[in-house]
Amino acid sequence: MPPVTWRPPPRRSAGSSSWRRSRRRPPRAAAGPPSRWRSRSAAAASSGTSRLRSHRTFVRGKLIRWPGDGYDDPFVHLGVHHVSLTNADLPSPLRDLVEASAKRKWMSYEELNTCVPDEMVDPEKLDELLVLVERQGIEFIDQRGVRQGRRTPFHAPLQTNLKFKRDEGRKPDKPSKINIENDCEEEMPATDDTAPAGVELLDEAETQAVIEEAIADSGSKRIDDPIRMYLTQMGTIPLLTREEEIRLAKKIETTRMIFRRRVLESDYAAAQAAETLQQVHDGNLPFDRTMRISTAEENAKDKIAMRIPVNLRTVRRLIEQNQQEWETLQDNGLSATRRTALQQEIERRRRKFATLLEECCLRTARIQPLMRKLQAINKKIMQLQREIERARKHPNQYDPEDLYVMQEELDGLRGLVLEQPEGLRQRLHNVITVFDEYEQAKRDLSGGNLRLVVSIAKKYRNRGLPFLDIIQEGNTGLMRAVDKYEYKRGYKFSTYATWWIRQAITRAIADHARTIRVPVHMIETMSKLRTIQKHLLQEIGREPTIEEIAHRAKMSVEETRRVMKISRHPISLDRPVGESEDSHFGDFIEDERQEAPSETATSDMLRQRINDVLKTLTYREREILKLRYGIGDGYTYTLEEVGRIFKVTRERVRQVESKAIRKLQHPVRRRRLTNFLAGAPETEV
Repeated sequence: MPPVTWRPPPRRSAGSSSWRRSRRRPPRAAAGPPSRWRSRSAAAASSGTSRLRSHRTFVRGKLIRWPGDGYDDPFVHLGVHHVSLTNADLPSPLRDLVEASAKRKWMSYEELNTCVPDEMVDPEKLDELLVLVERQGIEFIDQRGVRQGRRTPFHAPLQTNLKFKRDEGRKPDKPSKINIENDCEEEMPATDDTAPAGVELLDEAETQAVIEEAIADSGSKRIDDPIRMYLTQMGTIPLLTREEEIRLAKKIETTRMIFRRRVLESDYAAAQAAETLQQVHDGNLPFDRTMRISTAEENAKDKIAMRIPVNLRTVRRLIEQNQQEWETLQDNGLSATRRTALQQEIERRRRKFATLLEECCLRTARIQPLMRKLQAINKKIMQLQREIERARKHPNQYDPEDLYVMQEELDGLRGLVLEQPEGLRQRLHNVITVFDEYEQAKRDLSGGNLRLVVSIAKKYRNRGLPFLDIIQEGNTGLMRAVDKYEYKRGYKFSTYATWWIRQAITRAIADHARTIRVPVHMIETMSKLRTIQKHLLQEIGREPTIEEIAHRAKMSVEETRRVMKISRHPISLDRPVGESEDSHFGDFIEDERQEAPSETATSDMLRQRINDVLKTLTYREREILKLRYGIGDGYTYTLEEVGRIFKVTRERVRQVESKAIRKLQHPVRRRRLTNFLAGAPETEV
């Protein structure tokens, strides 16, 4: 009998991909995650119902997937086991909320924030919960819309005795038999004190005294003074309790996660996010400033770096498959059953690549520009729809070729986002709604701790900065603390925010106040330079430059500039000017962020002239120039993106762009824009 030898199995393909089986399979009895946390592909493989067999291997005890895996199993990678949650796996209060919301087809953010236990406020677990909610057709709505009487809210049992202003008019709930597992009070016991150690909170009398002192320092006695009104209103806001802090922190976490998913479920936003991750992987973008690393969520830097290349391959494959099926959906002869099946497949892939992108932990600040880009595309689509409708109503006023190009551009924009205009508008509506809830929760958490800023700022008086400036610097640190706060670490927000407030105040004092004693020889040098400056002013009749002062003092320009900078003293913008109390020093400083009236008028005239000149081009040339140079919305598009919109090649877009620019360089058109160039001779227009 010949000896038995092992031979590799034949190659098997799935679509355009191919792979080999691993030579060494993991043992069947190997320890794995509990059945509740098994991946969908593993569960399907054990039951023999998986369409594509799972090809897996273990590297250092971690389960990874082959790069050639099909999109049916994009969830098994780098030891992360994704869950196919069901209602039975949820805690009882959350399960009741999901079942009630499935019947009425909607859920408010307040209800979700109330019923989500602490152990589920985690990006991966919360992501699984959102997928479960989406599968049941539940729509998230704004709680403010519920209060206006449009819908009757589901009153989930509250676990605390909180009373927010947003809860006014809500009937008290009866004692519930349902208890949330691992209540936050057990994990992070709160003390009776509401302030961190070393910070003495202000009572009503002390708060009023501090407010009066701050108003006296500002030199304003008017009743309608904005500073007086701000400080008076701030004194009426009580500090948040421990339960209120946890509730707002959980709301910030849940709304932020929902906002990120809503944006990343767009094919266009996902492609842009994948491009950003590729730049991080290639080293073109800084890792720490682009990615969100949290030790509380176990998002180690090395772990995220290993995920990026694996997830990107699957994300790009899913987006390509969506593009192919989107082109199939454009066939008018497609049956309704087939069309519905393709749309469901596209939505399923969107949920999958949104999950994979979430695991890469992009910062929220990197996702917000994607929302604004989608808004710009939606605005352009709505503008094209209005133009096409106007052209069809008044065909004599439009060239038939322009109408054809407008329709072609509209189809190209739909193909760019892979959505119909109605679907894109609905997506943006949902994104903006949850983003407003996210921002409101941040404002509530920071607004409830304004008195904490005053109690800390009063210890830094007489350090070289006015008291009101110290309070404002502390407020910037408070807003930074809201973004960084992680309540699951176990400390209260006031304890955490104290250090950010102190850091902001001390840094402002170090930057704007003189806290280091100036040596005697430096004071003599400063006096010498001031004397020289006065003599030069009398001789030349103007303020001397740094170079002139350095030449007369026989010093270097750098040394002279350093000494002159040391001799400066900060001046408060709220310092009164003259005997009148109506004018302050800040009123006489030019706001460089605002354009001068003459520049604004020039910009308006230039914009009008550019539009008039562009109207002399064909519609295709005009739109390509606008997209390439960001004329109108300020967003520029690449040659490839413009080619996808107009369904032409990149080379054809470049040719049309070059031809349009040559037309604009014609003397007749160029003469209308020459006067706006710096140093250009005056010509008649």
